[in-house]
Amino acid sequence: MKSRFLLVLFSVLALAVLVLAACQPAPAAPEKVVETVLVEKEVEKVVEKTVVVEKEAQDPMTVAKEFLKGKKICSVLPGPVNDAGWTTSAYNGLVNLRDNWGMEIAYREETKVEEAEAVMREYAEAGCNIIFAHGFEYADQINAVAKEYPDIQFLQTSRCSGQEPNVVGLCYSTGEGGYFIGMQMAALTKTGKTAFIVGQSYANLDWQPEMARQAVKDLGKNVQIDEVAVGSWNDPAKAKELTKALIEQGYDVFVLLADAGDVGTIEALKEAREAGKEVWGISWVKDKNYLAPEFVLGGWEERVWKQIENGAVAFALNGKPVGKGMPQGVADGVVTLNPTYGLLPPEAEKQVFDLFHKYQQEGQSAIPNLVVRTDL
Repeated sequence: MKSRFLLVLFSVLALAVLVLAACQPAPAAPEKVVETVLVEKEVEKVVEKTVVVEKEAQDPMTVAKEFLKGKKICSVLPGPVNDAGWTTSAYNGLVNLRDNWGMEIAYREETKVEEAEAVMREYAEAGCNIIFAHGFEYADQINAVAKEYPDIQFLQTSRCSGQEPNVVGLCYSTGEGGYFIGMQMAALTKTGKTAFIVGQSYANLDWQPEMARQAVKDLGKNVQIDEVAVGSWNDPAKAKELTKALIEQGYDVFVLLADAGDVGTIEALKEAREAGKEVWGISWVKDKNYLAPEFVLGGWEERVWKQIENGAVAFALNGKPVGKGMPQGVADGVVTLNPTYGLLPPEAEKQVFDLFHKYQQEGQSAIPNLVVRTDL
């Protein structure tokens, strides 16, 4: 009986299990797991980079010096290099380029105008980088040769206009010196008759006596100012002869503007003073007081060496020949007043130098009637 009961019980339990199993939802199908693998691939990007190299700006004078070093400047000069005036000043300019800029120099003294073209052409064929003609008288010759050699830089003093593409005209802004020296002439003269003794006459120079006359007019004085040409920049005998003749006519103040001829003018003045006449000389181009300390004032200084240097630097900074005019004056530091060495009356000296310093600071407005020319 007991065994029968157990059999029934197991059967019921088995049935219950089957029923319960039938009531459960069918098992889900196995999930397919897709594993996403992130593969990091380095992407090469071509990046255009503009590399800015910051180069320290060089001083223009340093650039110019590097350019000029080893180059050669060859010159035609109108007089001897020891004339204590115009030619000496040019020679000093060449020495400056040699000693301070590393250039080689060559020059021909006492070059006649009719010889200049051939000499400059020889320089060009010899490989000179700069050919320099010192003086207005060489204008036609330098213009002609420059056209044949456009890769050479040509420089010429006493001309305010250049010639493209390779002639630089170096001149002083004419009139400034004439005005201040005119004031000195008016202060010195007792006879009212004065003169510029010049080597040769040309437009740029002629404006200086004109402004000297303007200065005298502005001072309210009646002073005659003449310009007398020797006809040469290297003729002391002729300069002496002309000066003596003028002294005999009552002239008592002379501006020394004849280069080597100035020695002759000074000799004439010395002889006149020994004869009891009160005569004076006023330097031009450079201070000639050392030649006659008793009666020659320092006068007007023309720094030709600085002019020549400025012309060479213009070529260097351009990197190739340049053709233009370069008029320069007080504001450019190429001209100035020299001492009077106590030879000018104190009140006149103060008046002249006070006005000069005012002009340095204020320019044209300081002297309304001064006309400065840069076109001659």
